[in-house]
Amino acid sequence: MTSSRNDDSDFTLGMLRTTASHTIGIPHLVELLREVPPDASADEYREAVIDDNVLARPTQAGRQRSFRHIRELYLLDPARPEFAALRHFWDIDPPSRPLLAGQLAFTRDELLRASFTAIADLPAGSIVTSSDFTAAVSALFGDEMSESTLGKTGRNTGACWTQTGHLVGRSKKVRTGVQARPAAIAYAAYLGHLAGGRGLGVLDSPWSRILGIAPNCSLDALRNAHTQGLLDLLVAGNVVDVSFPAVGGVA
Repeated sequence: MTSSRNDDSDFTLGMLRTTASHTIGIPHLVELLREVPPDASADEYREAVIDDNVLARPTQAGRQRSFRHIRELYLLDPARPEFAALRHFWDIDPPSRPLLAGQLAFTRDELLRASFTAIADLPAGSIVTSSDFTAAVSALFGDEMSESTLGKTGRNTGACWTQTGHLVGRSKKVRTGVQARPAAIAYAAYLGHLAGGRGLGVLDSPWSRILGIAPNCSLDALRNAHTQGLLDLLVAGNVVDVSFPAVGGVA
């Protein structure tokens, strides 16, 4: 998947490669957002990790590394619509948190995006190895990365998709189906909108694939999110309009 951009929102897919050295750290994000209030500034997130040590890192250097990795993947800045929307949906539906975090990390990290091809079309119950993820990443970036880095990326991305709920198991990972709850659907639609999608096109995107939403189910998925008050949906004949007044008035 290549970078896309919507000039109205300055939305750009990230080209980070954080997963070459670390997982996406969803447990750390959960811990951080539990301690920092929803209306916090970007500086307050930094203070929480580095000054207050809410992640319980044993050294100052460890605190700084943890903050850098979390900020790379999740922005931690209410001025960024991708993070502001995640924070909006975060407390609405706690069971959706792994998929909310996974969608934003996917947006930011190009290696994680590449790795998803290893499991995107696998049925539940399929066994997946780190070598499968290594091969998926290598297909796009093999000429740019050493064999050892590719191997570590395969292990890390396998752990990442375990954190999001797409896999279960440790040494032997098994593909599972994820439950696309309304909050995760609304966030996928919002990211699709930022990327330039309109109408049903907000779910014609990689984010809806992460949630396992089939193309012919897009309207039903949007209706589920609309019923919960998470987005506005207007259907008139063949015209479908989707807007997000609760997350910054994006229309």
